[in-house]
Amino acid sequence: MKKEFYARLKKDLNQAITENNIYEMEKIKEYFENPKLQTDEYYTQEKFTGYASIDRPQIKYYKKGTLDAALPKMKMYDYLYLRNKKRLNFTALNYYGRKISYCEMFYQIEEVAKSFLEMGIREKDHVVIAMPTTPESVYMLFALNRIGAVAVELDPRTTTKDIELTMRESHTKFYITMEDCSPMIDEILTNQKDLSEQIENVMFISPTNSLPFGMNLLSNFKDAVERKKGEKPIVPIKDKYLNWHEFIRKGRTYTGKIDSPYEENTTVEIIYSSGTTATPKPIRYTNETFTAMVRQVELGETHYDEKDKNLDIIPLFLGFGSNNGVYTILAFGLEDILIPVPVIDKFPDLIEKYKPNHILGAPIHMKILLNFLQNNPNRLKDLSYLKSLVSGSAHLETSKQYALDEELEKRGCPVKVEPGYGQNEAGPGLSLSTRTFLKTKHPGCSGYPLIFTTISIFDPETDEELRYGEDLEGEIRYQTPCSMKGYAFNREQETANFYKKGKDGQVWCCSGDLGKIDRDGGIYVTGRKTRQIGRNGFKFSPTEIEEFLISNVKSLESCALIAIPDDIQESIPILYYSIKNEYSEYKDVIRAEIIALCSTLKEYKIPEEYIEKEQLPVTPNLKVDFKRLERESTERHIEASKKLVKTL
Repeated sequence: MKKEFYARLKKDLNQAITENNIYEMEKIKEYFENPKLQTDEYYTQEKFTGYASIDRPQIKYYKKGTLDAALPKMKMYDYLYLRNKKRLNFTALNYYGRKISYCEMFYQIEEVAKSFLEMGIREKDHVVIAMPTTPESVYMLFALNRIGAVAVELDPRTTTKDIELTMRESHTKFYITMEDCSPMIDEILTNQKDLSEQIENVMFISPTNSLPFGMNLLSNFKDAVERKKGEKPIVPIKDKYLNWHEFIRKGRTYTGKIDSPYEENTTVEIIYSSGTTATPKPIRYTNETFTAMVRQVELGETHYDEKDKNLDIIPLFLGFGSNNGVYTILAFGLEDILIPVPVIDKFPDLIEKYKPNHILGAPIHMKILLNFLQNNPNRLKDLSYLKSLVSGSAHLETSKQYALDEELEKRGCPVKVEPGYGQNEAGPGLSLSTRTFLKTKHPGCSGYPLIFTTISIFDPETDEELRYGEDLEGEIRYQTPCSMKGYAFNREQETANFYKKGKDGQVWCCSGDLGKIDRDGGIYVTGRKTRQIGRNGFKFSPTEIEEFLISNVKSLESCALIAIPDDIQESIPILYYSIKNEYSEYKDVIRAEIIALCSTLKEYKIPEEYIEKEQLPVTPNLKVDFKRLERESTERHIEASKKLVKTL
């Protein structure tokens, strides 16, 4: 009877959405909002086949009723408004102390939508936004969703070559970026005739626009002085160039229709993959990528309460930033503290200043926070206000995680670090850790799958699903309602390679990550398929060595084992590492310790070189940039070979 009741409700809800019957939608929504709150009973595992795709061992962490909940079938903007229309007086965005209410945010989104329409942007058009996380970039993302256009999010630090490629591939006629990038864009449009004819408008935005009044005046004065001295670029004056205020004024004359109709599985945003081990690829997100993520988080064990504060340190041009860092946070009625400048070393200072309840970060943030807490016992002494501290984007070493847990506990923090797993193609979250789950202290675990997400391990050679709970390693594959639509701009072959049909006939997303699943459904990421090192006929994962060193050398900040091709050995492993500042005078001792530890490994796993760097390079996704290290090593070896040949 219960299933029939929910099935009828789903049908009624879809009908109400089709007819745009807000009253009926609200009425039905009450039944679906939080099924988990209707009972204190949890699911029990009923199947024991040994295969995670069938047994779903993680189901015991969810309350009964959650599997019957409906996923929203509406545009992401509409769902955001529906969830917050009773919170209009709450603070939505906090930008350097200027608090923007949900009411003002929705008003600004409508103004921006009108401006886009007045300037000729229509459904399915691509608009490139190369901006940091500012109120304007948030408005533009949702405004484009309202009118049915596509936001192509680009890192403003992107090279000239990649900017030109994105312009051409997206066929955009509107390019938006920061004022400081104006010389580069002007040079491109001056020298590339085809792009100059294609792009009708360029908007240069100052990140100071939305600052509090006093800070805005001071920043504008400082900018004017720097421009006069030649220390800051002057934005060229041309017919197709405009600023934010001119853009908004244009929209005030628009009187036509604003909202486009909802279409299932329609591209609404394009973001680029991190490019850690391959060329960055354009990933297409749909409305469902965003709305299904909110529902899955909501149906799990979440501690998001309206009016809570979130420290937003992940850039909007990343999937983790736009979906988890902005959209999900706002969907729960939180105050999102926008930090436009990527910060690493100043991360603890931001915590001290804003006292956030929630933080979504990367392993590099967790390491910085750990070092800060260990070396500054008189600062951040009270962290009792933290409700969640999520570490995503990449694997956080177990030793670092536990050490940070200890420091948090000393300062009255009620939570532990919550590792998660995902990738941009997944929207980007696939698993989460919760307080209940972390009580069991799973070392090295990246949480368990979200409620409507299925994750299993496959043999990459035979495509056979491997049994869970038996320490079997293979490729992590998954199914999720948040999955990307595919890669954009004629990447059909890469899209086809990403999806693979299993022997059961189901289509799986191939993550390219190696891992295993324990008997409780916990996910363990052990490396990348593409990062496997082959040497003298043996293959091994560099992640294993990196984890081993980080766990045993307390003075290590970070390390990365890469390999370069070799005609005799197949490849040569090279270890890059950085040490903590407080141990800088013991560099020789630490180097000797690392070499001694590596000598205990099997011969084919021992690095041939040990290279210390002040800091390892990272990608925009804040993962170690292995490609850059590989290029550096390859170039160094080529140069060394040339010198040897010359000497001989």
